[in-house]
Amino acid sequence: MNPITSMSTNLENFDCDGDPASVSVRWEKWKRALSIFLTASNVEKPEKKRACLLHVGGLGLQDVYYNIPGAHVDETEGNDIYEIALSKLDEYFAPKQSNVYERHIFRKLTQGNEEKFEKFLIRLRDQAEKCQFINQDEHIIDQITEKCNSVDLRKEILMVKDKITLDKIIRKANALEAVNRQIEGFTNKSSLNENDQNTINKIHSVNSTRSKRMKIDYCTRCGSKSHQADNKNCPAIDKRCNKCNFIGHFREQCRSKRTKNNFASNQNYSNKTFKSKKDSEFDYIFHIENDDGDDSVVQCSVGSVKIKMLIDSGSKHDIISDKTWNYLKLNKVQAFNQVRKPDKVLKSYGNNKPLIIIGSFETIISLNYMNRQTTIYVIKDGTRDLLGKHTAIALGVLKIGLHINNITTEFPKFKNISVEIPIDETVKPVIQPHRRIPIPLENKVNSKLEELLRKGIIEEVNGPSQWVSPMVPILKENGEIRICIDMRRANAAIKRENHPLPTMSKLLPSLRGAKYFSRLDIKDAFHQIEIHKDSRNITTFSTSKGLYRYKRLMFGITCAPEIFQKILEKILLKCDGSINFIDDILVFGADSNEHDKRLEKVQEVLQKNGIQLNRTKCLYRVKKIQFLGHELSENGVKPLSKYIDSVVTTQMPTTIEEVQSFLGLINFVGKWIPNLATLTEPFRELLRLKLNKSVKIQRYITNKHDEALIKIKDSLQKISTLGYYNPHDRTQVMADASPVGLGAVLIQIDNNGPRIIAFGNKSLTDCEKRYCQTEKEVLALVWAVEHFKIYLFGKVFELITDHKPLEVIFGEKSKPCAKIDRWVLRLQAYQYKIIYKPGKSNIADPFSRLCKIKQEQPFDNENYINLIVEYSRPVAVLKAAHEGHPGIVAMKGRLRTKVWWSGIDKDAENIVKNCKGCTLVSAPDPPNPMKRRELPVAPWVDVSLDFMGPLPSEDYIFLVVDYYSRYKEIKIMRSTTTEDTIKVLKEIFSRLGFPSTITSDNGPQFKSDTFAEFCRQCGIVHLATIPYWPQMNGEVERQNRSVLKRLKISQIEKKRLESRSYGLFNDVQ
Repeated sequence: MNPITSMSTNLENFDCDGDPASVSVRWEKWKRALSIFLTASNVEKPEKKRACLLHVGGLGLQDVYYNIPGAHVDETEGNDIYEIALSKLDEYFAPKQSNVYERHIFRKLTQGNEEKFEKFLIRLRDQAEKCQFINQDEHIIDQITEKCNSVDLRKEILMVKDKITLDKIIRKANALEAVNRQIEGFTNKSSLNENDQNTINKIHSVNSTRSKRMKIDYCTRCGSKSHQADNKNCPAIDKRCNKCNFIGHFREQCRSKRTKNNFASNQNYSNKTFKSKKDSEFDYIFHIENDDGDDSVVQCSVGSVKIKMLIDSGSKHDIISDKTWNYLKLNKVQAFNQVRKPDKVLKSYGNNKPLIIIGSFETIISLNYMNRQTTIYVIKDGTRDLLGKHTAIALGVLKIGLHINNITTEFPKFKNISVEIPIDETVKPVIQPHRRIPIPLENKVNSKLEELLRKGIIEEVNGPSQWVSPMVPILKENGEIRICIDMRRANAAIKRENHPLPTMSKLLPSLRGAKYFSRLDIKDAFHQIEIHKDSRNITTFSTSKGLYRYKRLMFGITCAPEIFQKILEKILLKCDGSINFIDDILVFGADSNEHDKRLEKVQEVLQKNGIQLNRTKCLYRVKKIQFLGHELSENGVKPLSKYIDSVVTTQMPTTIEEVQSFLGLINFVGKWIPNLATLTEPFRELLRLKLNKSVKIQRYITNKHDEALIKIKDSLQKISTLGYYNPHDRTQVMADASPVGLGAVLIQIDNNGPRIIAFGNKSLTDCEKRYCQTEKEVLALVWAVEHFKIYLFGKVFELITDHKPLEVIFGEKSKPCAKIDRWVLRLQAYQYKIIYKPGKSNIADPFSRLCKIKQEQPFDNENYINLIVEYSRPVAVLKAAHEGHPGIVAMKGRLRTKVWWSGIDKDAENIVKNCKGCTLVSAPDPPNPMKRRELPVAPWVDVSLDFMGPLPSEDYIFLVVDYYSRYKEIKIMRSTTTEDTIKVLKEIFSRLGFPSTITSDNGPQFKSDTFAEFCRQCGIVHLATIPYWPQMNGEVERQNRSVLKRLKISQIEKKRLESRSYGLFNDVQ
């Protein structure tokens, strides 16, 4: 015979839903009792021990066990499944506490007034085990010395000093308690006589009081003559007396003479009558009379006799009055285990005097087809019959806390839902070859397939199948296997439903006013939806054990998210305050009551449709919650810190591919950065180079890139919370333009002041960058309105700008140019009002102006000393400054760095305009504007070459110009052959380095094979201009004009070239 069946146990099911503060202690005691039972029953096999653990633990323990990850494992070699289950339950019920906290609890332990020393010692030893003391006995001795009740015992310990041991203390304490009990025995007779006399006096007092009560014609509670004291509508029945502090009467009707004496007598009474109980063992009854308490009174069956009981959530026990007990006895109540005067102390709320318990009995209470076996206490002179908290919860008439989804089926399915996967019949079915599974994973894969088969998620395929996809096992971090199917070929035949998935911009406005949030996660969401039999063939996959197909919706099907979103939206359609994104459900409310009602409604709908939640991932009634990468609260929305940290900790990109990754990284958090377009402009310039993704870009990185990266990181660290949009609040749109981007801010104003709803940024194209400032400002307003269209269309709003002319441009009588007129017409569908605010008060203005300083100049912080010239002597200074015939701008630059006098700019302009040589060689009118050549990103990257001559001396001037810095190298050459040209270039490149590109005309020296070979060896790209179009090499041609001007002046003045060579070459270089 099985030892378990031949042996019975009185071990009760473990109460998982009891007081959370004592659950760890109760679990340790229950686990110890179970271990004793298993040893006595001779149960040794781990599988039977685990089964006994779950059976004896009850349904509540089973629910906890099967929801703990990793608790339920299969038995393998060397794997004790009972110890694994026990350790997982230990982690759940008795998590490891801090030693500091456990020692704090140990130091607070004190012996109760009537507590025996043995019980106090047991409590000390139990707590000391948790503290991990090195010398446990010494700490216990210290605690006994400090916290024991016996003064004699403390004296004995102090007299012996350090020689005392714990065993001696125990013997001494037991001896002292035995002596005290013997001493009390000598005074027992007198005490009994005194108690008997008190009882007689009390009965006499009660009888006399009753005789007097018959003659009273007014209420002794409130003093009114319209009713008696037993009237439930008396206003004083639930009021506290200010004199005696008891509930049930006013101060004017109080019969106590001195409150202090009454309190002392109550203390005396409790100490003498119930010496075996300490204060922590008292149970309180928190019943307060209610005038309209119909909702709190229920009619239930107690031992097959119907009575009315009041639901009392503050009472741990069920109690009835002695009158009700007599009524139950007359109706032959079914009661058992009756105890007269049980060892229990009950106190009413607001009264320190214990209630008089006549007895107790066990019976079955029934209500609404629900039964509970409980112990009922009979109170002498009780006023109401109370249904305690635990019984009321068990009978379903009291709910405390939140209702949690209680579907525990391992893999339930949505009720009455069977989806059909839309398949394009024109696509030819594909049977893909089987992929072999690695040998170390075969056993795990086969076990996983058997598990899915047992749970009804997959089924075997008997016969041929038109579609076969390969299986791909994925190894998780915990060592488990996830079965995945490569559905890429099959997805080509699956039609998309194109059901729109909600975006955060659509979901966030519905959260306005919400203060409490809950997040519900559906367990294995796709697997809870059944696939129609006609649509299962396309999910067929091959394994080493044959073909299988899915019976439930699976991951990898291209239309699965859309199908699931559509189904769940319909299920939650009538649930207010709830939104979902696929399997994540968010419930919210303005206060805890509204939130709980909405959450209960959602739970009810989910349970009605057979939907199971993942309890470990659900979060209930919190003020801050994470949802779809955002942190939501009553103040608004902000990104999760992990996304901010990923940007803050990133390094400067080194390749174009890393630049693209960096821009994508900040794309998510970009809506919290007000000037994103301006800050990222230096990195977008790198993308415009159109370099290969793997090319190193360190040579293109400058100070502006470092500054931009620092500013982006600083902006993220100072990130602000965006508020929720409310269509009824006053709305403003502020926009501004910078040379490289547009910035916009959407603001709403309510009684609490303004709040930012969203930021917007846009980088300008090359064409838009060439717009004048007014056109950019108009474009900023038009783009901002269209960008926030989802918030602004159909609503009156204010359009704020810091550009004064826009008030007229957007006015009714305005006649702007065709381009601006087309932009203004795009806003005709909106209702707006243009408001001008200066830049200092426009919140969008500083965001767009941050880019005005592109790069710090090396001379920004330098100090200058200028000479002040007398007004009568500027002519000589002007002549010296005009040596070499510089232009107006160059001459002003020379003068400003050295001297100053009043009117210096005007004098400089006059001397240049009146110079005969400068007038003769002045440039003609400029041609029409043409497309500009793109400026290099660094110096000495793009270089231009050209020859001038022959000069009268039959020499040639060779110019080498840098397109980035306009730096020039000028050489006078006798010959222009390829060899001489290469010789000069080698000398220049040896000093300044090799450029990336060289631009020249189609001269013979530049078109020769020798020059091409020279460029190839140096890694230089040679670009030739279009014939007869020197503007293509405009920079060197412009420098040629400057040099030619000075040569012509030298010829007119009939001076030798060498006399001007110093001025020429020194000025240029």
